[in-house]
Amino acid sequence: MTQHLFIFQIGPVQAFIAQARRTADLLVGSRTLSELAKVGVEAAKNLPGFQPIFPFIGPDGNLPKGVPHKFSFVLETENPSNIAKQVESAIRNEWDTRFVTPVREQLRTAWGKNGDWVDIFDRQSINWMEFYWVAVPYNANKHGECFQQANVAMAQRKLARYFPAINEPGDKCTLTGTQSALVQLDRVSREKEWDKLRNVIEDQSEIVIDENENLGSLALIKRLSAKLSYKNEKFHSTSHIAADDPTWKDTDRSGRPKEVTGYLAVLHMDGDQMGKRLGELTTLKLHQEFSRHLAQFAGREAVNVFDSRDLTGKTGQLVYAGGDDVLALLPLKFVLQCARELQNTFYQKTGCTASAGIAITPHNLPLDVALDLARKAEHTAKETYGRNAVVVMQAHGSGQIQEAGGKWAIVGFIEKVQKHFQEGDLSGKLGYDLLGIAHDMFGDELKGARRAEIQRLAKRRTKEGASDDLKKEIKKLVDEMCDLVDGNSQNKDKESQKIVVPTWEAMAHWLILARFMAQDQKSLMKGERA
Repeated sequence: MTQHLFIFQIGPVQAFIAQARRTADLLVGSRTLSELAKVGVEAAKNLPGFQPIFPFIGPDGNLPKGVPHKFSFVLETENPSNIAKQVESAIRNEWDTRFVTPVREQLRTAWGKNGDWVDIFDRQSINWMEFYWVAVPYNANKHGECFQQANVAMAQRKLARYFPAINEPGDKCTLTGTQSALVQLDRVSREKEWDKLRNVIEDQSEIVIDENENLGSLALIKRLSAKLSYKNEKFHSTSHIAADDPTWKDTDRSGRPKEVTGYLAVLHMDGDQMGKRLGELTTLKLHQEFSRHLAQFAGREAVNVFDSRDLTGKTGQLVYAGGDDVLALLPLKFVLQCARELQNTFYQKTGCTASAGIAITPHNLPLDVALDLARKAEHTAKETYGRNAVVVMQAHGSGQIQEAGGKWAIVGFIEKVQKHFQEGDLSGKLGYDLLGIAHDMFGDELKGARRAEIQRLAKRRTKEGASDDLKKEIKKLVDEMCDLVDGNSQNKDKESQKIVVPTWEAMAHWLILARFMAQDQKSLMKGERA
């Protein structure tokens, strides 16, 4: 038989995962795609000549916990399309058996077997999935060339996307905005139908469907799967995460709603130029070894970062770590440290850099908006700041977006500045002072004058009665800040001469962000009323 190199991909990824109003929606969407991909790999694993490329499969035959939606292997076959059919069939059967059927049964119990909802539910639950595959003849002596050929073929295949002409009439799903809602009735009658469904859900400890929601099939499957397929999982609300408090409740002891003004941090990290790196792997063994490192990072090392902060299972949510891709929801005070540790760990395991986007948003901002902002920040880190960078985009209640970005070395510096803000050593006005002169003192010829002026401003914003040691520490901090923006031309170490933050305006935004993050989260989250 002829060996073939296969690449498979399930989609649409962003639409399926990011259309989320609750953390449960987000986590279920991510884990469901991973579970479907896992079944696809399992379907091929016992076929003749199977050799995994990614994800890594251990000596015990076990797949990693998080299988990415894209997977690849080598297999002996004279008919690649038959293999593809087997893989696709296994995936679609898992989707129907594990996720669709349990929800359908709940609907039948609540609404009857022959309601108007049936056609809508069946149509939407079947037609959403995109399944792509390519196969090229494989030559072990030309592994790199074969893999590149398969990647090019996959890119071409995805250009020919299938867009089924499906009519979605009437009221739309309040979560996706595109699918028809399952209940097409007036508001009063609609609420009665959803109440029927609420009443058949076994666990009423949490509200599954809000009163203002009218969901389509995919949104409902994800929502109910949190109870039916992932019933042992704990899904913290954005309020829990923003408050950094696993015991957070939305009401006080009297049952009155709490006033919440806290902030949520969304972290999205992605490996840099991974396609180029994979293309440099010239043998199957090298490729498998690299996949092993990615699996170690995603399956153990990334989780260790959260465990070290005592976040796992409490207030931090690692949504997924799929090789070089990480998405997490975090309390504000942990996000920069976690981002830096993840990046360092990823580099240690793979030798590759990574870029990250962080969105800081009011906790009650729609979650899909926060996710979009984090992805935008990650894209900006790669395209504007030249990769190996981190960008923070903070959304204020007014709708204003404030951006701070630079290379990873900025994080350690900002942690030191943040500490001084927290302890009251420096006034939070320093960032705004710097912003005021950012444009007036531009140019290499003004480096000396600029450094002197910033030292003057920092001295002015240092607390009264500061000790000599603190004054020296602040002066050293300003020198470090100047080196990060202007580079240290006197230092022979090339690494120290690199510009970490491209402009003084960007540095001013970092200081403003550090002051914001230095605030006690308790001052951002109003607790129980007296």
